[in-house]
Amino acid sequence: MTEIALIWDRPLLFEKLFVEYGFACERVSPLQIGSAYSPKFEVAILPVGFGNPAYSTVAKSVKSLGTPLREFVRKGGSLVAFSPYVDDYDFGWLGLPCRFRLLPRDELVKMAMKREHAATQIVDVLEAHTDGYLTGAIEHDVILETEDGAVLTVTLSDKGRFILSTIHEFPARRFIAWALESARA
Repeated sequence: MTEIALIWDRPLLFEKLFVEYGFACERVSPLQIGSAYSPKFEVAILPVGFGNPAYSTVAKSVKSLGTPLREFVRKGGSLVAFSPYVDDYDFGWLGLPCRFRLLPRDELVKMAMKREHAATQIVDVLEAHTDGYLTGAIEHDVILETEDGAVLTVTLSDKGRFILSTIHEFPARRFIAWALESARA
């Protein structure tokens, strides 16, 4: 079994990072998700830019994954979606009330912990680059925020969780380990 499925169409740095971290990962086409050809995995990741056709061809097909990804999470999987890197992106296809808003600047921003949660391990310090922020998140789901809005949310769904992050940094090893452990629980 593959631990991590990277839903993407070509090589990317996440693959090298996760191998260095000691995790088994596999790049998976959106067309494979939910099909008989889909590998088994515990964490699915939509990397930064998944919603922008300038970065990847997955932008065209990712919204068709709503049903299989919701089912994957409902059964205990963890879905980590990073910034779609387009303005005004709606996560309704995942059944989430969130919208992503792109920020025009690229600078370090200070984050505040809205509530204590293991997902804060995504970064080592509460200062990072972000691509934007999330609006419409249920207040209890917001973990980290900036003055603009939420930058990390965790939404539980039956046995699994949806994790949305606008933080434009590689996730820390302990965050990925937590996402895997919580998917196995």
